[in-house]
Amino acid sequence: MKMYLNSKLDYIIMIRKKFINRKRELKFLEEKYRTPGFEFLIITGRRRIGKSRLLIEFSKKKPAIYLMCENRKFIYNLQKFNRIISEYFKIPIPNFKSFRECFQYIVKAYRRRKKLVIILDEFSYLIRRNPEIVAEFQGIVDEIIANKNIMLIICGSAVSMLQHSILEEKSPLYGRTTGNIFLGPLKIGALREWFNTSLEEIFKIYSVADAIPKYLEFFKGRNAEKEIVENIFNPNQFLFREMKSIITEEFREHDTYYHILEALSKGYTRVTEIANYTYMKSKDVASYLNILVDVGLIQKIYPLYSKTKRGIYVIKDNYTSFWFRFISQYFEEIESGFLESALSNFKNDFNRYLGQTFEKFVVKVSREIDLQPFKPTRQGKWWYKDKEIDLIALNENTGQIAFFEIKWHSFKTLREIIIIINRLQEKAKHFQWNLNSRKEYYGIVARKIAENIKQRLKQKYLLWDIRDIEDRLKY
Repeated sequence: MKMYLNSKLDYIIMIRKKFINRKRELKFLEEKYRTPGFEFLIITGRRRIGKSRLLIEFSKKKPAIYLMCENRKFIYNLQKFNRIISEYFKIPIPNFKSFRECFQYIVKAYRRRKKLVIILDEFSYLIRRNPEIVAEFQGIVDEIIANKNIMLIICGSAVSMLQHSILEEKSPLYGRTTGNIFLGPLKIGALREWFNTSLEEIFKIYSVADAIPKYLEFFKGRNAEKEIVENIFNPNQFLFREMKSIITEEFREHDTYYHILEALSKGYTRVTEIANYTYMKSKDVASYLNILVDVGLIQKIYPLYSKTKRGIYVIKDNYTSFWFRFISQYFEEIESGFLESALSNFKNDFNRYLGQTFEKFVVKVSREIDLQPFKPTRQGKWWYKDKEIDLIALNENTGQIAFFEIKWHSFKTLREIIIIINRLQEKAKHFQWNLNSRKEYYGIVARKIAENIKQRLKQKYLLWDIRDIEDRLKY
């Protein structure tokens, strides 16, 4: 493989875990690579999601030039690209004054028949330092490489910036890309491949690290709660400071975003509630929330099949949720070595936090296995006034619908189950979709349900616990 990274250390760090999942993305990239002629791809996704690792895996055994841009002056990154060109073509370090000159030389000097891959990772750093770089790349694409056997890949974590700068109609590069990948977290099934342990232990790790590859690297899966304490309540560890670094790097008004995320972690999900917690005006909070949505830290969700525009805001990933729930208010104490209060709060509240995270876990799992006896065309959470249903799945073609209550709880008696189902049936009457003609199913997904209860009620209700999910979840 002829490929140049920032340093040998970078490559060692990138491959210390087995590369798993991402089959669909690799297949897409390989198909583009095998297509004769020019390809121009954009790959986006939040920090630590595994974009760079995907590109390294894809580039194996291919001629590839790889520039990892850094959050430094524009000229630094240009000089770095000069050094990488020097290494690749085995020439003295050139002094090209622009990226245009760099690409002119690459096209002239590259003589192999195989398609050349050129990867510009964290391209958003270049845009931040020099917004005119986008227009320069229009010229590079149109006049230098458009008719060459080259695969140009621009990659970055600043999702909204890359979308605005490259994919929107006003962009100089609009309409020139030939493919676009948004890289999300791993599937739950992939976590089973990653960790050789029970699904319950995996869920606890997921509740803290989500399915974000970089964060998962710090866990072995032997004793999740102990590893959480060791990795996040330790001021010397990466995961203790990572959230602070994200806030500092992404935003200028650190404190404002910090307080908004803290409010969300405490369950304040509406604009007025967040405004009250942060001592801001509602109209001012909205703009900050929009930016947090753009960078991928939060999302706005709406009740299933509702026409309301008044959704709620929730933190998108579990690492951010956990950090603001258990670390942010104790950050200075932990940093100074005073752990008692933080650990006491963790010990007392972690199980309740797992209850809230279990709902997200089940919704994610439901996309990988069928929790209901039909294929849903739509699914999601629903609420109306004081009524709320954790998960509704429906098929718009067949009229089938399933209502689920999700509980991080161990059910030992039939009475407990019947009480939950009865409440669920009452709430379901307020969900208006096909009210008089639908085929209804009711179910509970729980931490554990006694086997004798499942057997007794399996003809009437959909009863799942984490052991059932583990048996059906594929790698």
